[in-house]
Amino acid sequence: METITGHDPAAMNSAAPRKATITDEHRSEAKRLKAIWDRTQHPSQAAFGEKYEIGSQSAVGNFLNGLSALSLKAATGFAKGLGCDIADFSPRLAKVAAEISAMVQGDEDDFVHVSRVGVTFSNGRGKLVFTEPHKARLAFRADYLRKLGVSPSNAVIVDSDGESNFPDIKDGAVLLVNRGATQILPGKFYAFRVDGELIIKPLFPQKDGTIKAIPVNQDRELYPELTIGPDTQDFEMIGRVMWGAGAL
Repeated sequence: METITGHDPAAMNSAAPRKATITDEHRSEAKRLKAIWDRTQHPSQAAFGEKYEIGSQSAVGNFLNGLSALSLKAATGFAKGLGCDIADFSPRLAKVAAEISAMVQGDEDDFVHVSRVGVTFSNGRGKLVFTEPHKARLAFRADYLRKLGVSPSNAVIVDSDGESNFPDIKDGAVLLVNRGATQILPGKFYAFRVDGELIIKPLFPQKDGTIKAIPVNQDRELYPELTIGPDTQDFEMIGRVMWGAGAL
């Protein structure tokens, strides 16, 4: 939630509304949002703000430059207009959205149909493989997704290939990725893009600021470790792998 400044008698008598205090977290959100904005095609700030119900050109500019704290409504509009997820720029608001979504799910017998994207993530050496884009969605019980801590809006199904993570993830496994989980927990599986390749590996943050992607398969000649450093130009965290299914 946004942090509101304390009560001030003079401000209470003023017609101007109180503004949210801008924190380092808000500024970081704006920086990530601005990076997505700069690499995405979109209409002008004025047209964008009107189309996606964010506000005036000034409001859009203030959000992008960290002069106003992002609200959930504004974040929803930016995510829709830029074709990304709220978690891509604001894990804080993604969590709020997930909590709201969980409260309105309905009966625990309800099912959520999770989209299945048309790209295969390499479970091997990192080769990018495109597959049929129109795959059937998979149905998950809503209460099971809540148990995993996955908001339906952040859930996506991907296919995998290769044996670098065998036996934990088998070749051809179907995986559930939580796009809202981008904070790295050591040893957990994550889907990410690096140098134009889509990969799934366990990740291990290092004290020097680098990240080690270490395959489960011990054959290092075929499946070497990968180091992601601060100078890695093309790195994007997609989300944590939460569930998998494959042939026995």
